[in-house]
Amino acid sequence: MTYTNITNARANLPSLVDKIEKEMGRVVITVNGKPKVVMISTEELESLEETAEILATPGALESIKRGSEQIKKGKFVKLSDLK
Repeated sequence: MTYTNITNARANLPSLVDKIEKEMGRVVITVNGKPKVVMISTEELESLEETAEILATPGALESIKRGSEQIKKGKFVKLSDLK
């Protein structure tokens, strides 16, 4: 994660936006040395929102863990076998 003050962010906004988009990074913008906001790409924001939505579903995390364990044990059906 990169930190920058608001003056620098304002002066370099186009390059910050490019960097965030290309690297899926985060930039924390500070005001008077204190973190105030974080800039992230829209792709990362959508991913975070989707993850939060899934994990808000009762039982979702347990189901994901159970599925992961089944895959590790070889208990799965290949997509090609379903067709």
